[in-house]
Amino acid sequence: MSQLPAPDAPVVHVHNQQRGRLAPMSRRDIAGMLDEGSLSRDDLVWFTGLEGWKPLSEVDGITDLPAPAPAPAPAPAPMASVPVAGIQQDVEATTAQEGALVEAETGSADDDRLDAIFGDLIEQSWMFHHQHDFAGHIDEVMVGAVITSCLEGGQSLIDLNSDGTHHYMRFEDMEDHSRMIVRLTHLTGDLTTATVQGHRASVVIGYGERVRNFGKIWQAVKAEYKSGLISRDSPGSISVDGDMTSQYVYVQVRLYLKIDDYVDHEYDINYARLGEHLGATVHALRKYLRGRFA
Repeated sequence: MSQLPAPDAPVVHVHNQQRGRLAPMSRRDIAGMLDEGSLSRDDLVWFTGLEGWKPLSEVDGITDLPAPAPAPAPAPAPMASVPVAGIQQDVEATTAQEGALVEAETGSADDDRLDAIFGDLIEQSWMFHHQHDFAGHIDEVMVGAVITSCLEGGQSLIDLNSDGTHHYMRFEDMEDHSRMIVRLTHLTGDLTTATVQGHRASVVIGYGERVRNFGKIWQAVKAEYKSGLISRDSPGSISVDGDMTSQYVYVQVRLYLKIDDYVDHEYDINYARLGEHLGATVHALRKYLRGRFA
């Protein structure tokens, strides 16, 4: 167990669930705020010597304060006469004691100040570590969010591939056997770029159905590609592709999405927005495919 700070030393860092990080305070301050209900025993604390942030309820003795010192005994009655030499000695002794007390208080205040600075550095380091870690795998969180959203929409995941940067997902509606593909590429994986631009991704969304006369349709699609009329990389441009093995024709579109619109820094996911955006895109692609190849 780490040694507890002195009861009145303002060196304990507190993170309140409602108000965030508070100014350093003493153990006596914490005990008072617990009594009045402005702090909870689930709130986190840290001080020098404690291994990381912990709930108040897990730090033994942090609110146990020593009993108040007994009242001083009455001063003795003054002596009738005191030799001058004795008075001088008493003055010198008192001055020396006061000097030692001031020096001790100054040293304690400086120690507390340095502890507070060190605590701030630790907190800033954890913040940077969290941001860097978040930038490195937010795309994987987004992939999980897309899969969950599609499953909740009645789709079944039938294929999943990833090389760490490019993520490919394929889904099928088991009722009408239509298919949906999503190819997601994280564009701002480093922390510096993400800080300036936000977390962005290139996303290709496709909708496919098995069609009659696949061979004839596929020949027409290839002729369009040769003519240069179709650009796969233009945002919003709908292109057509086909799978000769399964006889599916796909229409697909490239979008550039801001991942922060769907995943926040606490890893809370806005499934309502994500599902609505995916649904609107698939709706538009379905209309295009059926209108063109009906």
